[in-house]
Amino acid sequence: FLQVGPLDPRARKLPLPDDLMGELLRYVVAHEVGHTLGFQHNMKSSSMYTVDQVRDPEWVKEMGHVATLMDYSRFNYVAQPEDGIPPQDLFPKIGPYDRWATMWGYKPIPDAGSPDGERATLNRWALTQDEKPWLRFSTANANGSDPGALTEAVGDADAVRATELGLKNLARVAEMLLPAVAREGEDWEELSDLYGSLLGQWVREMGHVIALVGGFHSQQKHAGQDGVRFEPVPYDRQSEAVGFLNRHAFRTPQFMVRKEILRRIEPDGILARIGGAQGRLLRSLLSDDKVTRLVEQEALDGDSAYKAPEFLADLRGGIWSELNSTDRVLIDAFRRNVQRTYLEVLDTRLNGPSPVSGDARALFRAELRTLSRQLEAAMQSGPDRVTRAHLEDSFDQIQRTLEPKFQARSSAAAGTAGRRGLDWEEDWLGSPEVCWPELIIRP
Repeated sequence: FLQVGPLDPRARKLPLPDDLMGELLRYVVAHEVGHTLGFQHNMKSSSMYTVDQVRDPEWVKEMGHVATLMDYSRFNYVAQPEDGIPPQDLFPKIGPYDRWATMWGYKPIPDAGSPDGERATLNRWALTQDEKPWLRFSTANANGSDPGALTEAVGDADAVRATELGLKNLARVAEMLLPAVAREGEDWEELSDLYGSLLGQWVREMGHVIALVGGFHSQQKHAGQDGVRFEPVPYDRQSEAVGFLNRHAFRTPQFMVRKEILRRIEPDGILARIGGAQGRLLRSLLSDDKVTRLVEQEALDGDSAYKAPEFLADLRGGIWSELNSTDRVLIDAFRRNVQRTYLEVLDTRLNGPSPVSGDARALFRAELRTLSRQLEAAMQSGPDRVTRAHLEDSFDQIQRTLEPKFQARSSAAAGTAGRRGLDWEEDWLGSPEVCWPELIIRP
């Protein structure tokens, strides 16, 4: 329903009909039979076809939208209604990787007198994947760095384009929610569950784009094969991913803001729902691992790398874009929410139970200092009362994050003209009677 409801007429009403449920069960059982044959999950497979291929009816009829049943690449949410793909071809099926891996694992090699005697033939068969990428398996020791080896992905050879198409289908699904569950005399519990699942699918697809930042394209290789196993995602692809996230993940997903649904399931909560989803994305995007990989990419690749300071500045510029206005700064409730979450994530990264260190710490602190100056300037633009309160609170939050031992009261927030300093009251080591009113910290 969530992924291909707009493409399969049988999936537009709930519960799903028996004939469709039968096909779904057959797919799941076939995957589990693969495990009984010894096949591991192969999450790499979903990135081995292009977006154009997974939208091509002839291609998916012969090859499937993913090359193996052993990936978690469920249903072809990249395909669009105008592509004309029949419903039966929206499912994963036994693919070229499955046939090839079965051959590699089970075909007799009569001339080999021992397991070691099979090696030359097995290696020759394995090299086929150099020319046919859909025969590749997930790279060993990639440690979550490969954006092409993700669960629940379709067409992630180009995650930005695939997710853009996926969002079109999610907007269509949002239109289907109410008609799908509206039954005479029933309550709206199913609608609430389905709405939460739709938001979860939105987060999942955005996560595929996040994986590009600080990521590495990889291919499992052994001695005798040319090239390295790990290549950084190119600069322009990483930069494009951050731009996409600024436009689609950290701007409000308007197709989810539907009063006819929200007012049926709860009196309030939409800000918390969307803010919580955006928080999950921000925590993933601002992970220590990502920043560390970006720093290392610059160390090895120099100017061709997408540098950590560029990434952080691009992200700040998108999340706080209202501060760049040459007019009066106005920020709506959804955007205030994501901006607060941004500050909370950085506070946790710097002061939480597992604080970052090294370059990540220095860069996060530098971003907050820059943002502090921007907020101070924005307060002079004559924002409305709520926006001003938000700017002042954000300013104060940054000071608390940068100096967590102190409780700050901003003179800028108090409306004191002509001073950029802060009056500090000490609350340190259990001695609140001690204070240094003369201490001024200049941003």
